[in-house]
Amino acid sequence: MIKLFSLVALCASLYCAELQPRPYALVKQEIGKGQVVMVEAGSTMCQACKEMGELLYREMEINPKRKIFFVNVGEERDAARAMKIQMIPTQIVYDAQGCEIDRHIGGFTTEGLKRFLAKHKI
Repeated sequence: MIKLFSLVALCASLYCAELQPRPYALVKQEIGKGQVVMVEAGSTMCQACKEMGELLYREMEINPKRKIFFVNVGEERDAARAMKIQMIPTQIVYDAQGCEIDRHIGGFTTEGLKRFLAKHKI
């Protein structure tokens, strides 16, 4: 029992950190300010979204200056409509002027995410 608890604690402290949700209203203020922005639209109740949150958290640890945000569209239905979300997780990339330049629906592998971020210079 103690070994199981230790394993769960280890997971919680090392591997289960996720990108935390930000209100859509605040994220919108970051779009179009001269830097490429990626928005992860998902839900805290979605397993694929949680996995993406963990990958994005690790990428943000590598380079905290990146503009990557998570919007919980499970709680912010207006945000889901505004971003035209049909499935989660969805990643949307906005250019420096605030125009949507790419959209990916579904999760990524670690390498796939790295390629996606590199492609958009995020």
